[in-house]
Amino acid sequence: MIGSVLSYASGAIADTYPDQQLAALHTAARDGTRIALGDDACQYEFGIQHLTTAYAYAEADSDAAQRLLRRVRPSHAPLYINAVHLVDVAVDLQAKTITWERVTRVPLGTAL
Repeated sequence: MIGSVLSYASGAIADTYPDQQLAALHTAARDGTRIALGDDACQYEFGIQHLTTAYAYAEADSDAAQRLLRRVRPSHAPLYINAVHLVDVAVDLQAKTITWERVTRVPLGTAL
């Protein structure tokens, strides 16, 4: 399951639960990336599995944002993952941007 969407200091996120299978997929993808591209390919440490829906780029009233996000219904939804995308992420702290370029897509499971 994914949801509810939460106003967070860095944007809007939705936690997943239960997240053991997603964490295992995340770990397997990172392990494979490290084997293929080296340890430097995965520098970001992940914690609680989540989906980021928006990033903040300036100060804002998180309470006002949370009031709007709380109106999203349904607040939780099933999450189905049918592919993993390997992306090259770049962070520009001065411009306050995060960009990514898709390297490849790995389909999961069987085609419907």
